[in-house]
Amino acid sequence: MRVFAKPFWAQRHGNEDSEYEDAFWPREPIDGLSMTSFRCAVADGATETSYSRIWAALLVRYWCRSACPATTFDGADLPKWQQSWSRIVRRRPLPWYGEEKVRQGAFAAILGLALDDVPNGSGGTWSAVAIGDSCLVQVRGDEVLARFPPLNSAAFSNRPHLLSSNPNYNSRVVNHAQKTQGTWQGDDAFYLMTDALACWFMREDEQRRTPWKVLRDLETCDEVKPFRELIEDLRKQGALRNDDVTLLRVEVS
Repeated sequence: MRVFAKPFWAQRHGNEDSEYEDAFWPREPIDGLSMTSFRCAVADGATETSYSRIWAALLVRYWCRSACPATTFDGADLPKWQQSWSRIVRRRPLPWYGEEKVRQGAFAAILGLALDDVPNGSGGTWSAVAIGDSCLVQVRGDEVLARFPPLNSAAFSNRPHLLSSNPNYNSRVVNHAQKTQGTWQGDDAFYLMTDALACWFMREDEQRRTPWKVLRDLETCDEVKPFRELIEDLRKQGALRNDDVTLLRVEVS
């Protein structure tokens, strides 16, 4: 299969780029690379916890590089990721209140997608796992084939389960990991979105609009406006809440 992947992101309005606390992997665009399997992910670091940006970045990178099954966050790998986070945030001596924040841990929502080719076939299979309210949408032509997790726009007001860098908080959370799988055909598109953009997408879809066309046309000759300008306009209209925003657009052929 040939994979095309393009990330788009914008920090919360009023913040600097350095304050962006979402994460995505791969970090750079992929333009038609041939491969038999491919992993990608987005994560949303919880703003109310410290060092969540680091935790979100580690989660997407390690999950995509991991040999663990694509639909899991448990097993041997998660403790290693947590230990890595702890080492990074403690590279410099911390004051007592910094140590307390490290003990409390960082939290993030994460969504991972794995694509696999079928030899001599015209498509393949995909699987996904999520903790929290980042979402995945699969589109074929002008039809939405899958929404995962199956949230409606009203569900984004709830407090989601989040994966923590502190293992003491994950004993129940990993049980809330949602999993799904499906098949893909050539020219299918997958849109991975953190919660603010996912909520907008679901609301537009519920109102029988076609939000995937807006995302599909980004950085093409049919683009209505650049991603960051689009996000700012949606915020001004009250259609998108002020939060970090991440989109990872993946197409396969």
